[in-house]
Amino acid sequence: MKVLHYKIRRQEVRINVCETPWDLDRFIDFIEANPVLGFDTETTGLDWWNSDRGFRIRLAQFGNGVESWVLPVEVNPQFKVAAIWALRKAHRLIAHNGTFDQHVSERTLGVPLEELAPKMLDTKIFAHLVDPRQVKEFGPGLKLEELVKFYIDAQAAEEVKGSMTAIAKRYKVKKEAIWPLVPTFDEEYLLYAGMDPIWAYRLLHILMPKVPARSKMKGLIGWEHRLAHITALMERTGYLVDAEYAEMRIAELKVEEAKWVEVASQWVENVNSDKQLIAAFQQLGFKLTKKTKKGNLSMDSEVLDSIDHPLAEAVKKATKAAKWRKTWFEAALNGMDSEGRVHASINSVGARTARMSISGSIAAQTFPSGDGYVRHAFLAEEGHVSVSIDFGNMELRVMAAASRDPIMLKAFYADEDLHNITAIAAFGPMKPGQKKHDKRSAGKGTNFAIGFGGTWKAVTDGFRVPEEDAKRAVDAFWVTYLGVGDFAEKLKSEARRTGYIYTATGRRLPVDRRRLYSALNYYIQSSARDITARAIINLHRAGFTPWMRLPVHDELVFSFPKDRAKELAEQAARIMEFTFKGLLIPAEGEIGDRSWGSILDLEDSKH
Repeated sequence: MKVLHYKIRRQEVRINVCETPWDLDRFIDFIEANPVLGFDTETTGLDWWNSDRGFRIRLAQFGNGVESWVLPVEVNPQFKVAAIWALRKAHRLIAHNGTFDQHVSERTLGVPLEELAPKMLDTKIFAHLVDPRQVKEFGPGLKLEELVKFYIDAQAAEEVKGSMTAIAKRYKVKKEAIWPLVPTFDEEYLLYAGMDPIWAYRLLHILMPKVPARSKMKGLIGWEHRLAHITALMERTGYLVDAEYAEMRIAELKVEEAKWVEVASQWVENVNSDKQLIAAFQQLGFKLTKKTKKGNLSMDSEVLDSIDHPLAEAVKKATKAAKWRKTWFEAALNGMDSEGRVHASINSVGARTARMSISGSIAAQTFPSGDGYVRHAFLAEEGHVSVSIDFGNMELRVMAAASRDPIMLKAFYADEDLHNITAIAAFGPMKPGQKKHDKRSAGKGTNFAIGFGGTWKAVTDGFRVPEEDAKRAVDAFWVTYLGVGDFAEKLKSEARRTGYIYTATGRRLPVDRRRLYSALNYYIQSSARDITARAIINLHRAGFTPWMRLPVHDELVFSFPKDRAKELAEQAARIMEFTFKGLLIPAEGEIGDRSWGSILDLEDSKH
């Protein structure tokens, strides 16, 4: 048995590494003496679904606050058996971003998500409930290395959690390539691995008392763990890819990219070279002033948009085609498993407000809105159809219900056009015979911009409303909906006094003192997210999880059997709808053909 020692703030911790099956007797004694265990795995990468392409588990680690055991499961099948036994023996498992380790354990050790989830405590969830701010927002962050640095030992975080970069350098490879290559018994690698369950164990005991009492009383700890389990089940199911469609789009985008690269070649050799572009534009007489954080001249999209020249247009179109090809279609094809499915990474507690995010091979939240172009690449099961169910005006209804604004509430109760009301307030009554105010887009843009924490500029940029109209509409909003203004001031006062606000679900949201105006947006966005989360949990209870594919903002995407689609869509919509502070948040389904994009095509045909 190999034994490593390390000190955390002068307290020594011990890492035991099994080298032969004879070492397992002491490992078994350790597991039996510790019903609550930190847990982690080391693997060859993050693509847990790709065992057919070489993904494998390398190490399984278990520990408490002062001692851990590392099982090199890749070198001895007896170590694998011991790891499976330990997972099943443990009363509680503590892991950071535990969903990943659950996927790994299921795929490589045969212990299913359904068995692991009830005993898993995820320190990422606890960290988010304590303080959801990223490091760039002057918070502790949510990555393990960041949390160790903030809550436990900054030096240890740098020495141990940052060591994989040094290991990769030692073996002369990039960090992302080191995971399958580093020798199993490399001591620096074993230290890195053996410390992870110790970090997780310690973090839980630090974070648990810091979770706000209101969050605990509202049951947010259990609630968030249930949600994480359901989104993990969605990840496991995956989404079928129409490979032929994706390849067709890739071919088209390559042609598009080449066309604009050829146009740009009159001035530059490489459209991705800022140095060449800067030199070319300066030679053409354009004065460039914007700089990067490092002090170099910038060549970002804002700069390119400000330049009226064929080169700028060619660069934008070439890079757009390349980005669409790589980010959406090639990512989907490269991320497919042996069954033709992609498995998204669903972050169930993303952003400061806990709003969920999706990344990986299907970056669904970046797809063009109202357009089936990318969504056509994703298919319901054979014999199924794609169904989208989303909430109607969720953010605006949350705003109305939370603020108790009488005009806004009346509009929703009477099924009036709220965007028209805002437009009329700003620009005067409609002309006789008009069904919609000719300035309704300004009213609509303003209503949504306020809900998302924006200003008149967001109305101008997002809804193509002239600056003068946007400013006028925003001013009219605050004069018309006085209840919203009063509620915003109440939240700002709470944030100014305490540094944070609480939502109806008991979630504590820090608010920066220099951005107190964000309090209203945080409350609305977080409440809307929790309504979506509640819908997912209730759908799971009703047995809909095998049909759920993705949560995308306030929309849930399903694959329903074709002959039951109408019935199931109606049931799901009724389960999803929710009455928030007396106001109904309705949900409505749209049924398409087999591809996800067909839903949007059908919506377009209706209009």
